[in-house]
Amino acid sequence: MKTKLFFTAMLALGVQQTTPAQVDANGYTTVNMSMGASYQNRVFFDLSANTMVSQPANTWDIAFYRNASMNFGTRINDAQNIEVYQASSNPNDWNSITTNSVASYGSPLYNLDNTTTIQKGAFEQGTATYGWGEYNPGNHHVEGKVIFILKYASTNTYYKFMIDDYFGGYTFKYAKWNAANSSWDATTSKTIANGSDDAYFNYFSFATGDKVPGLEPSKSGWDLMFTRYWTDYPYTDPNTGQPATMKYRMAGVIQNTNITVAKVQPETQTTSTSTLPASTAFSNNITAVGHSWKPAMGAPYSDIVYYVKQGSEYYRMYFTSNDGSSTGNMYFKYKNITSTLGTTDIAAKKATFGIYPNPTTADKQVTVLFDIKEKVNTRGQVEVYDLSGKKVYSAELTNQTGFYKQDLNLSHLSSGNYLVKISFGGSTETKKLIIK
Repeated sequence: MKTKLFFTAMLALGVQQTTPAQVDANGYTTVNMSMGASYQNRVFFDLSANTMVSQPANTWDIAFYRNASMNFGTRINDAQNIEVYQASSNPNDWNSITTNSVASYGSPLYNLDNTTTIQKGAFEQGTATYGWGEYNPGNHHVEGKVIFILKYASTNTYYKFMIDDYFGGYTFKYAKWNAANSSWDATTSKTIANGSDDAYFNYFSFATGDKVPGLEPSKSGWDLMFTRYWTDYPYTDPNTGQPATMKYRMAGVIQNTNITVAKVQPETQTTSTSTLPASTAFSNNITAVGHSWKPAMGAPYSDIVYYVKQGSEYYRMYFTSNDGSSTGNMYFKYKNITSTLGTTDIAAKKATFGIYPNPTTADKQVTVLFDIKEKVNTRGQVEVYDLSGKKVYSAELTNQTGFYKQDLNLSHLSSGNYLVKISFGGSTETKKLIIK
């Protein structure tokens, strides 16, 4: 019990944890991930390192996208259930907005979930060219044009907010609604520079009036972020009986923009083999995983599998449990399948082959296993290429029928990733080989 409490406490503090290596009979690592009761945490998970970082979800209000180039954006904190309204498209109206009423401001604005860019948030949905501002070609700044009102639905708190300027950082102002006096408190102005942090966002809290550090790992330090977000959820309109959508706040996955994901349904989840989907099936939509693995409430679907491409690596994952807001538990399994993408068919089933071991052991000896279904008139060829395309090894394959193996001595090659090309019966196939 003490160990479990310590682990939970360390996650709450945002300490990176390597998850226990629970590997099943098919080679899949089991991840017991929890956002906590009422989804109180936001959890970042890294597939290659099998690590997670958990941070309190409600310690910030606005996230400012930081980038060395002229690239900007914002996100409102959906975990705090904040509604964003455009109050005016005239920055001169700041002092003349004397009420917190949002009834006349139209529908609330939301962070985009169906997008390939993580920085397009609620404020980018305003009516200015860039949502909240316009580009000034004279000084290369984006200058604020839109005033927003933020409504905290759970606490009946209101803020008036406007981004004044963006140029290597954000200058903005805000004022809190004073219910006792029925007026806005004094306006506070703030500037947050992009800085040099290797993360996507800088985070700001109205409660502290300052930047909140350490709320996000480096850009390369995570693949999946478990969080709250708004989405268009399908339902049947009770008045018309027709399909419709409504905004619904889900708990699910937002993916890092450095990975792509292919969802396959139906597919058997528990299996030792796998078939990689076509390259066109992979999506860089930030909610390609999202909540599609589960209904709004209840257990996850049992026939959905996700293939994740991270650089040259491929992972296969599927969800096994979803406890809902009572615990925030979302359990899943995953496996690096880069070197074990199944037996490759050559020449219309005339032969199959595999590579073992992959990755290699210290002696760099590799065995190519063959199952020749039908003898052909020409001999086969095995070639090894480095990632620059240079051929670094070649050998002829004996033309036999039945199951046999051929050993390759690759001790002269340095550690790294290679491609093994097999030619047989007029066709060729390739597999990735990792040499340690």
